[in-house]
Amino acid sequence: MRICFLADAGSVNTRSFVEHFSEKLGHDVHVVTLSPAGDLAPSVTVHDLSVVAGEPGLAGRMANVGSLPRVRRVVRSIAPDLVVGYRVASYGFLGAMSGFHPLVVVAQSQLIVTKPYRSPKKLAVRMTLKRADLVHAWAPHMTRRLVELGAEPEKTLTHPRGIDLERFPPRGSGKDESSVILTRTLHWHYRAQNIIRALAMMNGRVPPVSATIVGNGEYKEELQNLAGELGVSDRVRFAGEVPNDELPRLLGTTSIYASAVPVDGVSASLLEAMARGCFPIVWDNEANRQWIENGSNGLLVPGGDPSGYAEAIAKALSDDGLRTRAGEINRGIVEERGDLSKNMRTIEAAYSELVESFRRRH
Repeated sequence: MRICFLADAGSVNTRSFVEHFSEKLGHDVHVVTLSPAGDLAPSVTVHDLSVVAGEPGLAGRMANVGSLPRVRRVVRSIAPDLVVGYRVASYGFLGAMSGFHPLVVVAQSQLIVTKPYRSPKKLAVRMTLKRADLVHAWAPHMTRRLVELGAEPEKTLTHPRGIDLERFPPRGSGKDESSVILTRTLHWHYRAQNIIRALAMMNGRVPPVSATIVGNGEYKEELQNLAGELGVSDRVRFAGEVPNDELPRLLGTTSIYASAVPVDGVSASLLEAMARGCFPIVWDNEANRQWIENGSNGLLVPGGDPSGYAEAIAKALSDDGLRTRAGEINRGIVEERGDLSKNMRTIEAAYSELVESFRRRH
């Protein structure tokens, strides 16, 4: 198939999606982006419209409707078999406005799950879902929300993308460190501050608990300041973006993966940590309950309370057996349900069937 993605080319999630379609499954993949293009594989053709879009970083805003004429022309020149709008309220909306069919709209963002969209954005989201030939969500709770917003149940696909298990192999036999790792983008609503506060509550613990915070974001400086104010700067390392081969190594030597994101779809970061044997301590929400059974293969923190994280971290570090058993369970879960290679074949089949069905009808 010739597939045209309307997506943020700089997103690691976009990269995983489009490169697998191109390099592993052999499709002719094009990416039309309104953000500065990322370093995608040569097999992916990138159409960078960020100059046309104007100010960088506007890709998620409705202001980008001004780029619609150019998007339409580029899509028409590509003449794809399928257009995929990656994220509902931004690129999915542009896909719906382009008039091209068949159109898949993919709900990646956690915010689609709970965000109370108001007019006119709510109208735009509803229109996008109505015009889509297939609405693809990673998890059942997302699909339910999308149906509430106007998606037709018979035109939905619920299936996670998953992670590359070759990049995240099972953990070796080496001893892990008494440390916590966070690997989510540093947005204010991702609540990394709750983990930092939890570490401050554990001052005086022997051995001391350290944390590595991977990634960047607009909230990074405030988090660094918070660590200083709470007196834990010496135990919190802000690693920034790390090379692709460095993240699996870091995960493989860390005891605990922590996340305080209140709502989610399917977190690739969580699956990566599970695959590498980190013990997950995450917010008790519907997304995480699909992967974590509290007290068995991880710990769920109700309400994301910092004291709850402090208690959970202490419990996990004091029970080597719990962490070992969880590592074995979690590797099996990710191999069964979160394998990118296996899941993408299912997604490819659904997309191919949509294209063939559209051709038969037209």
